[in-house]
Amino acid sequence: MKQRAEEFTANKNMPSNFRFLVDPAYVFTVAYGLRWDAPQETSYPSTFVIDRTATVRFAQISKAHDGRASATDVMKALAAIGD
Repeated sequence: MKQRAEEFTANKNMPSNFRFLVDPAYVFTVAYGLRWDAPQETSYPSTFVIDRTATVRFAQISKAHDGRASATDVMKALAAIGD
C-alpha cells in the first residue's frame, strides 16, 4: 500500500499540508464503511478532504475503479479551504 501511495504522489506538486492516508490495518476503512467485500479487493477507492477542524469538505467514494476523484476536483476542494 505504501508503495502505491508513493507512486501516486511521485512527481506531483502536492500542497505542503497534504496528507495521504495508508491504512494497512483497515482502521479508517472500517470506521467509514469503505470495506469492499469482493475477491482481491480491500476497500472502495475513496478520497476525502478534511479540514483542520475535522470537517469533511469533500468526499468521493466509488464502488468501481473508474469512479475515482479527479486531481482537479481535489485541488479545488483544497483551494476552497485555504490555509
